[in-house]
Amino acid sequence: MPAGKPATPLCDQFGFDAGWREAQLDLIGLQPFSRDQVRLLHERILGTDSATAIIDRFYQQVMQHGQAAELLSSFDIGHLRERQIQFLTGFGRWFKDVEYFESRATLGVTHARVGVPLSLYVAAVGLLQSLILEAVLERMDVREERRLLTELVVKLASLDIALATEVYHRARIDDMGRSLKKLEHQQQHLRQQLEQDALTATSSRTSLLRGLETAIGRAAKTGQPLVVVMADLDHFKVINDQHGHLAGDRVLKDVAARIKAALREFDLVGRYGGEEFVILLENTSLHTAHQVAERIRRRIGTEPVQLGSATVEVTISQGLAIYRQGDDVPSLLKRADQAMYRAKAAGRDCVVED
Repeated sequence: MPAGKPATPLCDQFGFDAGWREAQLDLIGLQPFSRDQVRLLHERILGTDSATAIIDRFYQQVMQHGQAAELLSSFDIGHLRERQIQFLTGFGRWFKDVEYFESRATLGVTHARVGVPLSLYVAAVGLLQSLILEAVLERMDVREERRLLTELVVKLASLDIALATEVYHRARIDDMGRSLKKLEHQQQHLRQQLEQDALTATSSRTSLLRGLETAIGRAAKTGQPLVVVMADLDHFKVINDQHGHLAGDRVLKDVAARIKAALREFDLVGRYGGEEFVILLENTSLHTAHQVAERIRRRIGTEPVQLGSATVEVTISQGLAIYRQGDDVPSLLKRADQAMYRAKAAGRDCVVED
């Protein structure tokens, strides 16, 4: 065996420590067997030529099984055959060492990852065990040696099945866990796309309207004031025409950042469409809402937006509407929109209340 500390990542991952391994060997009844008895098995039964003959018989029988033949059709049979001969020539060697458990754990993970049904794997191990036992009966003349090797083969095969089954299930559970995390990440990403406007990082229209409906419900129930601000950039088409749509996008992102910076922590702003933003100010009087809107107007209008070497002067017109008993989402937005258009008619860059 290699010197130094063995690399056993799967045993470490699955908790196959010394105590666990000892318990498995005790349960199966392998502890009384010595390496001398395993050596006898390989000298008399599992030499290279004998192992090759057993594997050839194994594949002859396996390929007669429809499900197994279909599964194996996508693999390089020659390569698999060589790997299984290696597996057989190592069958039971150093079964008390951690490296043996690691090699069997690797087999279990491999079969799980390539999608081999566990029932098929267990049946294949059972077939291989039967072929080895047939060789024992054919070649061992001494009754006690035959009995001893028969028992050893059965127990070693039981250990292989136990380890492969344990690891197979854990590997599938780990894979399902990773799949669930991936799905959760995808759902979170989709939720974020639904909740947030991709360009401005403000609330999306869908999320905004849902938030407004909730806010109206709270205002109707508690009687606390709710103000909606409809804000629209002035002459935005001119910006797009003169500087291009990419520059217009940069202006929208900059304006959205300035609006958010002017709001309080619990206020909500969303992109309603194009260059329009809607701001929800809950538990806010019309007077305070006017102050918030003025703060937004000054943040946007007093400092040009930098577009590379060019600068763009931007202003915003805002209309305010306070919730009235009986208002719903369309009616409240309509009044805020009408107030915003009056701000446009009044010369733009101003705040008008409904």
